[in-house]
Amino acid sequence: MAEFLVNDRNAVTELRRGGSNMGKMSSIKPLSSQVFEIIECFLYTVQYGQLILAIQDGIVVKIEKIEKFIISAKSRDAKSSKVDKPLKKHPLQTKILTELQSIRYGQLVIRLDNGQVEQIEKTEKRRVNELEGLYGDGI
Repeated sequence: MAEFLVNDRNAVTELRRGGSNMGKMSSIKPLSSQVFEIIECFLYTVQYGQLILAIQDGIVVKIEKIEKFIISAKSRDAKSSKVDKPLKKHPLQTKILTELQSIRYGQLVIRLDNGQVEQIEKTEKRRVNELEGLYGDGI
């Protein structure tokens, strides 16, 4: 199974066993190839919808895909066609993977409208015991 990591130059690299970069990037958890492929497929095939990635302890534990189909006069006349994955990567793919790897607990929501990324929402959750003693005896 391949794993992917966004390095400090915002380039997506595939990790191999015994790689030299693992020592200095041990705090960043790599993405599995399965998660990477789901995000890539979503960016190229969905016209309207959202992808919700739930992260726990720096690892994607759940993915929800909501796809909407808008039926209009124009879409009724058009023939349905399957979109092949392009050879080049999506322009926002590196940004999405960087945001995803920076979350320890929380979720990342990618919204598409008319085949374009409309919004990326990042929600981070913090444990309450991390905040104890910050302003007195706790919250």
